[in-house]
Amino acid sequence: MTLLAQYALTGVVTGCFLILATIGFSLTRQVEGFLNIAHAEMLGVSAFITWGLNAVAGWPFLPSAAVAVVATAFLGLAIGRVVYDPMRRLGPAVLLITSVGVAYVMAGVMHAIIGTGIRSLDMPLATSYKAFGLRITDYQMVVVALAAATGISLALFLNRTKTGLAIRAMSSNPELAASRGIDVRQTSRATWLIASGLAGLAGVMLALIATLSTDIAFNQILQILAVAILAGLGSLYSVIAAGLIVGIAMDMSVYWIPAGYRPLIAFLVVILALLVRPQGLSGKARS
Repeated sequence: MTLLAQYALTGVVTGCFLILATIGFSLTRQVEGFLNIAHAEMLGVSAFITWGLNAVAGWPFLPSAAVAVVATAFLGLAIGRVVYDPMRRLGPAVLLITSVGVAYVMAGVMHAIIGTGIRSLDMPLATSYKAFGLRITDYQMVVVALAAATGISLALFLNRTKTGLAIRAMSSNPELAASRGIDVRQTSRATWLIASGLAGLAGVMLALIATLSTDIAFNQILQILAVAILAGLGSLYSVIAAGLIVGIAMDMSVYWIPAGYRPLIAFLVVILALLVRPQGLSGKARS
């Protein structure tokens, strides 16, 4: 039972990473109206900027991470304005296909610049702590703490600020929001900055807790999709719940089946949940 509890604890960490990785994806889906598959590659961009500044240029981790998050946020904004905005009138299906193309372009550029192989940050080895027979590292605790802080901060931003309320209005009904005087273009730009910045934050955490290869980010998209589908089109809280459910289910499954089947478990959880609740955890469906 201790081993099973250890897998559950590791699943909480995985779930917290998935929350960070999915919040921005879900935000883009609700405001911009399409599935941005390239969101996963933004994690890779941030992770390798962090690695380049830290392990290659010799910067400390925190400044490297800060630059990576900001750079990723503005890269996402630039892609949104240059690539997606001109194609918005063509509909979500075309935008989805375009995002797949953007993902492959970004992956190809990273392969060309970085090359193949495994890389890691120039950081001290993680320190393990043990309590009640369970182990957790300091880096894993950082992921959990950062996910909690991000969730609280984003909830306050969306509910207490003018821009946050505008984003919520657009996610509910873009046409009505525009008719009420909300600056749709400015709100869209804010959404791209926030969503891409959150992807950058998730990428930094990915660099911190995993060894890096140029295909690691794209491998996250299936899990991000699983969390987003399970959460449905509802609130931030449904994304948090879905991330924890998927993360714990994937890691606890290793107790019975090989670890290579973890992505399969993620979608099995989604399928079973949607059979009972087709609209997802949020209880909302887009009309």
